[in-house]
Amino acid sequence: MANNFITEQYSAMCRDLKKLTSLIKRLPPRNVRVTAIPPTLKGMENEPIREIIVTEKTGSEALAIAAACYQDLHINPNYSQKSTRRTVGVLWFSPSGTGATDEIQALVDRINAAKAGIEEFVVSTYQTRQERFEALRAECPGVMTLHLYRQIRCYSQGDVSSIRFTWQRKDALKKAVKAELLQRLHEELERSRPDYQLHLEQLIRKIAKTPEPLLRERREVKVQPVANVMATGELKTVTAPMPLLLLQDDEAQIKMLKSFDASDQRKTRSDKIASKILGTFAGVTIESFPE
Repeated sequence: MANNFITEQYSAMCRDLKKLTSLIKRLPPRNVRVTAIPPTLKGMENEPIREIIVTEKTGSEALAIAAACYQDLHINPNYSQKSTRRTVGVLWFSPSGTGATDEIQALVDRINAAKAGIEEFVVSTYQTRQERFEALRAECPGVMTLHLYRQIRCYSQGDVSSIRFTWQRKDALKKAVKAELLQRLHEELERSRPDYQLHLEQLIRKIAKTPEPLLRERREVKVQPVANVMATGELKTVTAPMPLLLLQDDEAQIKMLKSFDASDQRKTRSDKIASKILGTFAGVTIESFPE
């Protein structure tokens, strides 16, 4: 029963993906612009990202790239399984010009429902990550979970006035457990080079003198492409690992993704609480916040 459910949903999803990609490649688009982001090579997941060079494609080439992205469900041995392969952009079709936008929406709805159904079933049926991996591997050989579960975003209410793509840079901030943090630092000190030991010793002393409730660990989250979508006067930011589908006749402004340069300074939020940086190690910034 369990295996049948996964197999049936996956097979139905694959059939609908083929129909969708065939449809978008033969319909006359109003505007189609995509940018394929260079994929992360296997073993390079934790390397700091200094820059990402992107190249925009249009027309039939862009449609072919988008179609390949929607159907890209399987592990590629050359690329990371921890980082999704991403194609950013917009496929814009006018209902009055194609007459097939209802079919596009119906296909997307069925595809997304199958994706969500598989994910919900696997998560609720199998308790551990390994069990979930084995269940998917048995019924969907070679499938990449991150790609299988991600949804296709489709806007068909005719109320989108603009879509602007950008790079989102975020930090993950968590409270520090002082004893654990000091232990990690001492272990790092033992195996570090002599020229780095002084920095670690100074950091250890600063942390030792700081009350635990004030300590925070900040780690930069990998930069990712997002879309700022303005619809009915409301701005919403959504992740954008696959091209968005826009089905409407009304005008909309499209601003595509630019290349990423880590040296560009981020704007500091006005509501951000000021903290004191005690030091950094292993990609983590240790901070002290006011009481």
